[in-house]
Amino acid sequence: MKRRQVIGVCLIIVAIVLISAPFLKYELLEANSKKLAAETLTPEKIRENNEKPAEFDMEAIEPPSVLDSVVQEAEPDQAAVVGQIRIPSVSLDLPILKGTTNEHLMAGATTMRENQWMGVGNYPLAGHHMKRDDLLFSPVLHVKKGDLIHVTDLTYEYTYEATGTEVVHESRTDVMDNTIEPRITLVTCFDSSDREKRFIVYGNLLKTTEYKK
Repeated sequence: MKRRQVIGVCLIIVAIVLISAPFLKYELLEANSKKLAAETLTPEKIRENNEKPAEFDMEAIEPPSVLDSVVQEAEPDQAAVVGQIRIPSVSLDLPILKGTTNEHLMAGATTMRENQWMGVGNYPLAGHHMKRDDLLFSPVLHVKKGDLIHVTDLTYEYTYEATGTEVVHESRTDVMDNTIEPRITLVTCFDSSDREKRFIVYGNLLKTTEYKK
């Protein structure tokens, strides 16, 4: 009888863990992005981070698991933070990390190639599309033409205006190529369960102003 009770309790515990796991993952991912907000650093530290080499391994990117979220929660990578992106119209506010890796994508938006600079040429950023609409880069799917996109390195704030959106196949790596005109390109999965399609937001630089906290 006692053995059955123990088994029953264990099954209940397992059921609770399975039910709560997705919610735990979302809470941990949200906590990561807040911990790594650019405003917790100095402009000098941001510049130092931007001069460091980074990894860009697009083919190794995987959706974050609960275990990944717990590990990343324990060691947030402040040494990779190079700025902050805000899109007021869709309530997006995330740190920008240099290098596209699974760890960085679990905390915010990531740069997609070496030697990209805010306000100069094309500034492409990637982010995870989650099943929760307000988490990580999920709000990007609601960006409309004319919406303002702000990025900052704590020295200057660069304001872009969204000029259009597009759904493309994952093979369209040309979206991250550099350009002569200053623009921004935001990249995320079109659907959280579809890894082959990408939702793209394009924007042109409107103005550059001195950053004010």
